[in-house]
Amino acid sequence: MNFKYVLFLASSLVPAAGAQAMSERVLEPVSVVVITVDHTDAVEAVVDYIEALVDSGSRVALTGDPRVIARMRPPFARAWPATNTVVLDASATLGISGIDARDETERDALLQRWPWDHDVLPHAGGTVRRAPDEAVRRRQHVEFSVLATSPSAVCGAFSRNMAAALFGTATPGGATRRAFRREVRRWCQYGTLSSHAAEPAQFTIEPFRHADEVVLNLDTEWALMRNEPTESAENTTYIFWTRTMGEGAGTGFSRRHGSDGWYDPDTRVVRDLLDAAIHSGWGPIEGRDVVTAWPLNSSFPAVGNVHVFRCDAPNAFRPYECPLAPRLRKLYPDDTHDGMVTVSAGEALSVSGDAGVTRTVSTDGASTHVTLAMSVGRATSSTTQVAQALVDIRSNADTVSYRSTWWRPDVPAIQQWIDARKHSGSLVKATALASTLNPRHEMVWELPLRGNSARDLPYHVVYEAGWNTCINATHCKDHSRYPMPDLPVKARVGWSDGMVLTLPRD
Repeated sequence: MNFKYVLFLASSLVPAAGAQAMSERVLEPVSVVVITVDHTDAVEAVVDYIEALVDSGSRVALTGDPRVIARMRPPFARAWPATNTVVLDASATLGISGIDARDETERDALLQRWPWDHDVLPHAGGTVRRAPDEAVRRRQHVEFSVLATSPSAVCGAFSRNMAAALFGTATPGGATRRAFRREVRRWCQYGTLSSHAAEPAQFTIEPFRHADEVVLNLDTEWALMRNEPTESAENTTYIFWTRTMGEGAGTGFSRRHGSDGWYDPDTRVVRDLLDAAIHSGWGPIEGRDVVTAWPLNSSFPAVGNVHVFRCDAPNAFRPYECPLAPRLRKLYPDDTHDGMVTVSAGEALSVSGDAGVTRTVSTDGASTHVTLAMSVGRATSSTTQVAQALVDIRSNADTVSYRSTWWRPDVPAIQQWIDARKHSGSLVKATALASTLNPRHEMVWELPLRGNSARDLPYHVVYEAGWNTCINATHCKDHSRYPMPDLPVKARVGWSDGMVLTLPRD
């Protein structure tokens, strides 16, 4: 790797009270500006510098203590991860993602492999037709549709379509480019909410035992889109979309090699079956020291509501950080019926509204503005059905701020499969819960801007996995208090991720 190090000593960013500790280097060949900060840095100066870099379309990685980085959040960033590295990609609207790197070497390797977007406003060389900054463009009506397979893809498509509508084949000048980037990031931002690579469990859910065999290979993306109905800007809402990414075996809830679920014909015991759950929703969550079994009451075979999302607590105990009137517009997967579940190919979005570029001249000089007024509609894209072999999928519908989805082994059906084939040994051929469960999961929420503007709104995802041993096809409950012969104490582990979203002032 070729690294170019630059010590950042710009006098305009040096705090008046002392020396500036912030350092900068450029990571090549991906051209990422890596900024390291600590508690001695002037927050306003760092924020101004980050904004200038993002306005120019630069790739930025902000590193340091997560508590210090939290203070450096630019006001235009709608989300901010609590990690030791925050990645900002201004190529298409604005991507905001978090990385927890063990050291500089690991961080650089991750940034080199990062899926950076292509700039929708590339710097053109040679003789090209430029769109002059002094031109005054009339507003024009814009309509386009997007079939997005991922949250990041929808923001990229939005930027490309807006650039094509406003500039065509011309290359805008510097002032117009900066104005365009500022405006489109008001309408669409995206990032990575979860990133787990063969990660062992973060915690054990008491009173169950730990399971060293279970690992998580899963990425979850998010996108936040502004929806401003043309009939009334007062009804502006924000669409928040999360989706797990990745396909194929070994992606999702997995296990260490050689620990497949299996069946012992001598004892009629089914061993080491997975069950899994994803709990996703708004607001702060209870600490693991508050609830005995965390999350409470979600242990297979039960599917009781978890009691850790505090926004679904009684009103007297509901925190201020809970959003007003969240509406769940989509939850995937559907519940299974006779082993079948509906599959949606992606989110079909229709975007329409007005866009334009204007240049104004005042006593302070000339300035360029890009303005958009867009409404976003969504429709169900093409669907089909697939079989979930010997897996039972269930979701709850009696909560407001969160939802839970469970992937549970259909143990009686698994036993019938065993009996019909006189099978013994590994159960990988029977069900994904004996090997790797790839749990595609997505949610689309809609939040009104009114009542939620200028507030910090936490969002959390909890991934939960159980390690089950069952006898006689029906007995799979926890036996930690009343052990049964040959049945080990049940294992239950989890992972959690979160971030904070802030909607702009209305």
